[in-house]
Amino acid sequence: MIEELSESSGNVLGFQFFGEITDDDYMGSFIPALRRAIETFGTIRVLVDVADMQSEDFGAMDDDIRERERILYVEREAIVGDEDWVKRLANVDHFFLFPGAEVRFFETAHRTTAWHWLREGLPSSISR
Repeated sequence: MIEELSESSGNVLGFQFFGEITDDDYMGSFIPALRRAIETFGTIRVLVDVADMQSEDFGAMDDDIRERERILYVEREAIVGDEDWVKRLANVDHFFLFPGAEVRFFETAHRTTAWHWLREGLPSSISR
């Protein structure tokens, strides 16, 4: 399951990934939310909290779909999780890593710092 976080505002979006993530979660909520924000703001910044994610099951999502659904308008991405997730994702072209985005990993205890980093340099009228 994927839920949008209440701290999301303007062109800064955050999502919590829980349990097993499926095609329906990814294509039914995550991608549409990003596309709506891009239509409104042009570019976006994204926080993805994977601390409670167990696994992903993209049985029906083949490489063509992944390529077609790539989001190219993400400036920054903060990935929040424990050290194990940081190691697993560091060198992987994963389903929520965006081409061209500046990506930083934050431990779960530093989630607030991740939000601050995402909002850094944005006018308050855009990011609030």
